[in-house]
Amino acid sequence: MTKVMWFSRHDMTEDQLAALVSKLGEVEVMKIDRTIQTAFELADEVDECDVIAIVAPINLQAQFLKLAKDKPVIIAQSRRELVKNEDGSESKAVFVFEGWKQLKKIEVVMEDFA
Repeated sequence: MTKVMWFSRHDMTEDQLAALVSKLGEVEVMKIDRTIQTAFELADEVDECDVIAIVAPINLQAQFLKLAKDKPVIIAQSRRELVKNEDGSESKAVFVFEGWKQLKKIEVVMEDFA
């Protein structure tokens, strides 16, 4: 069984879980939804798990990559769709899961603003 750490305020969707099971086989998900200042606060949890799945800003993503060492750090890729009301007007945006992406490297490149 593969142990997956899920760092997110939201529950993993059925589609997200099904994609993990399809790739990894049987999985156990450890959900963490608390507020943290740094990913290093979750070092023990990262050590316990085989795969690190996160919803986090870029600074925390970089920290999770360091903590995870050779373990995969993954994020859900989704597309935004507008859902229409019964009268045909657009009412709200929903996100549709498209697959998992593995973070390999985070690099910030800057240049002069012209």
